[in-house]
Amino acid sequence: MCWALAMHMQIANYRRVERRRSARVTLAVPLRVDGQELNGEEFIIRTHSHTVSQFGCMVPLDAELAPDQTVVLMNENTRQSVQCKVVTTRRNRDGHRYFGLEFVSPNSNFWRMSFCKPGARSLKRQYGPNRDSSSPSW
Repeated sequence: MCWALAMHMQIANYRRVERRRSARVTLAVPLRVDGQELNGEEFIIRTHSHTVSQFGCMVPLDAELAPDQTVVLMNENTRQSVQCKVVTTRRNRDGHRYFGLEFVSPNSNFWRMSFCKPGARSLKRQYGPNRDSSSPSW
């Protein structure tokens, strides 16, 4: 009985529909975040992205922010700035706070990269004796 349940759960997870609007990429980009804490004190914090997507990012910050609060994010490499709103707040086991930021204007191409569609499969290389030498390896 347990085996059948485990098999059903594996199939259900395999067929799970991707609900993200774009893929997430682990990427450390140097950033500057300008905003105002809950107590009204203004701050400028230099940090880096933890993960990025076409619509925003996750960043570690030592600040008191609330969902729907607005901050300005500046890419230190390109000097491009974009207005963001806080959509999630998390505290990691190590005590660091992570904030999910969403771009107010989603068509900014802030990261200067293309993102694959959600749920897209990655290319896989074929290895072993069945590989045809006339076809590409990917």
